[in-house]
Order: sequence, then C-alpha cells, then structure tokens
Amino acid sequence: MQQLADSVGVSRRLMFQAAAVHRYGCPELVKAAHAGLLAMKHCETLAKALPHDEQREFLAELPSMSPRRRHDLLALLKGDLTHRARNTKGGAH
Repeated sequence: MQQLADSVGVSRRLMFQAAAVHRYGCPELVKAAHAGLLAMKHCETLAKALPHDEQREFLAELPSMSPRRRHDLLALLKGDLTHRARNTKGGAH
C-alpha cells in the first residue's frame, strides 16, 4: 500500500480511506469522494457507519446542510464508530 501511495503522491492513510469508501460505500458516495464533495476521511466515516440507503440520504441533504450541522453529524458518526470499535476489541458484555 505504501508503494502505491508513493507512486500517486498521497499518504498511505488516504489510500486506506479510499479503499474503505470503495468497499463499504454506495456508488453515490464513491462518486462524491472522487469529486471532492467531502473529504475522504468523512466519506470513510459515512461508508463505515451507515447502510447504503442512509448514505444516500446524507448525500441528498448535504447541499442544504450548514457546515456546522455537517460537522456535528460527522462527529457523531465518528464517535459511534470509535465506541463500537472499542467495545468490539475490549470484549463488551
């Protein structure tokens, strides 16, 4: 992955984010990521946190969202992902 990232002049992390978007994202989210509509890290969050129909809903509402609302929603989704990951690794009861 590092060689690929180096060959196209991006970070290794960005390559992993893009891979997650392609793996878990709906086609519309993949297009939005490639078009730069949202930062790749935000597309990764959406792809991992929401099912495809909810990804599409988020994208449809994006033009009418204030930057603050978008930031808050993405932060909530990221926090939920982090919480789930910790509980999975820690053997939640």
